[in-house]
Amino acid sequence: MFQYDYRTQFFDTDAMGVVHHANYVRIMEMARVAWMRHLGVIALHIPHGPMVLGVTNVEVEFRRPVKFDDALSVFLEGRLNGALLELRYAIWCERLQTYASFGRTELALLKADTLQPTRFPPPWREMLRSQPWNSTWPPEAPQVSR
Repeated sequence: MFQYDYRTQFFDTDAMGVVHHANYVRIMEMARVAWMRHLGVIALHIPHGPMVLGVTNVEVEFRRPVKFDDALSVFLEGRLNGALLELRYAIWCERLQTYASFGRTELALLKADTLQPTRFPPPWREMLRSQPWNSTWPPEAPQVSR
């Protein structure tokens, strides 16, 4: 399981002083890019490269409001599910000592010039298939590393 740490910024918040719902997707995206960089597969999604990842589905479940300057830990697992890259996220809020939200995304690999679906290259396909995918989600009380 991959962990991405983020501290909420003032620009993340809305008029109610909580993180705006759309910014959860942005935080999940930052975690996904960090995960891909960590695995060494970031070349699958470099702007102006031969391939890009296109989002086909996004789901976010909001549990508790997150506020300015909250320390978050995004726990992420990803795997190949057929032709799609499936990722799930659990966003832990240190102040609340609980999960503030959960998310899931699906992405398809596309040829950058035509935006037509393509297969993941074999070495990356095998790396993505070998990623851990726990049968229980989210993890129990996480061990947050800061």
